Amino acid sequence: MKSTALEHLQPNLYAGRERAGKIAVFDVLDGKKDVEPKHGMRGTTRLVLLAMLVLAATGCATIGPASISHGRSTYNAVINRTEDEQILSMIVHQRYDETFGMLVVSNVTASLRGKATVGGNAGIGPSENYAGNLVPLSAEATYEENPTITYVPLRGEQFLERMLAPLTAEQVLLLSRMSNDEIEVFRLLVRRANDLVNPLYSSRPANQDFDRFLDLYAQWREAGKLDIVKSPDGQFALLLHNYSAEESKAMAELLGMLRVEKQTMTGPTLLPLRFFVGSPRPNVIDFETPSALEVIDAVAAGVDVPREHLDKQLARDNFGTPPRQLIAIRSAKTRPRDASVAVEHHGWWFFIDGRDSRSKRSFMILRTLIGMRLDAAAPGQGAPVLTLPVGR
Repeated sequence: MKSTALEHLQPNLYAGRERAGKIAVFDVLDGKKDVEPKHGMRGTTRLVLLAMLVLAATGCATIGPASISHGRSTYNAVINRTEDEQILSMIVHQRYDETFGMLVVSNVTASLRGKATVGGNAGIGPSENYAGNLVPLSAEATYEENPTITYVPLRGEQFLERMLAPLTAEQVLLLSRMSNDEIEVFRLLVRRANDLVNPLYSSRPANQDFDRFLDLYAQWREAGKLDIVKSPDGQFALLLHNYSAEESKAMAELLGMLRVEKQTMTGPTLLPLRFFVGSPRPNVIDFETPSALEVIDAVAAGVDVPREHLDKQLARDNFGTPPRQLIAIRSAKTRPRDASVAVEHHGWWFFIDGRDSRSKRSFMILRTLIGMRLDAAAPGQGAPVLTLPVGR
C-alpha cells in the first residue's frame, strides 16, 4: 500500500493590518498572522481549489493504467522467480531423498483504491477566537493496492499419475523445438531407443551406443535428410530422404544400431515410430520416454552436495555419478551473487550459475516439461484452495 499526502498548501496571502469585517488567515508555517482583503482571499482560494480538483481528476484517470504498467510486470517477475525456485527446490530435495510438495498460483486479484480530499479553515468574527488555529488550505491523496493470491496444492492420485506417467510423443516433439540443440532435448527426454538404453536412466555401466545413435541422428537432422512426420491417422514415422548413394551407407549404420532389418536404401525410407514401450517389432523404431519424476531424479544426480552433508549422511554418497551432467547445480555456503536461480537447504545455497547458458536452457526445458504435465492435473484434483489476502 502506498500513501502520499500533500498537506498545508499555503496560498499567497497579502499582508496587511487586521480590520473589522475581514477574514483573518494565519500562516501555520511561521506563526505570523496575515490578512488578505476579502475578494483577494476568495480569488486565490478558488484558484488553488481548482488546481487541486484538476489534480485529483487527473490522478483518478491515470491510477488504473499506471497500476497495470507497474504492477503487472512486478507480479509476473515474482511469480516466475518463485516458480523457478520451487522447481530447483524439488531437484535438491530429490537428491537428499526428501519429500517435496508443490503450490500452484491459480489466481491473483488486486483491488485498487484512490482517494483525494481538499479542505480549508476560515475564521469570522474577532480574531482572538481562532488566532493561530487555522489551516488555510489542506489536501490529501491516498492510493491503496490490496492483492489477494490463491494457491492450489498439487497432490492426490491425479498428481501422482501425472508425475509418473511417461511423456507423450507430442510433448517430446514440442519440447524438442524449444532449443536449437535438439539432441540435448532428446538426451533428456528419450529413455530408450529400441535396444539402446540411455545411461542417464540406467543403473547398468554406461556405454557409447546411445550417444553414437544421437550423434548420427543429429547429423542427418542437421543435413535435412531425417524427419519425424505424422500421418493423417495420427501415427508417427521416421522419414529418411534425399540421401546420396554414399550417404546411404551411413544411413545403414544408423538403422543397424537400432537393429532395424536391412533395407534397400535407394529412395525415401519410412519407418513407423512409436513413443511407448511395446513388444519388439521388425522395421519399427520404439522411443521409450521417461516420466517427469524420472527426469527430476536424473537431474538430481548432478547436484553438488557439500562434503559436510555427505559426512553427516544427510545425502547418499552412492547416489550415482551421471555419465553426463544435464544441469550443473552448484553449492555454496553463502548466497551466490551471479545465480539465475538459488534456494537454501540445510544451511547451504544451491544454484544455477547465471553464466552457464547450457544449464539454464536445460532448466527452462525441465520447468516447461513439469508445467505441461501438471497443468492438466491441477483443476480436477479437488484439493483445498489457499487464499491469502495481502493488506495493511
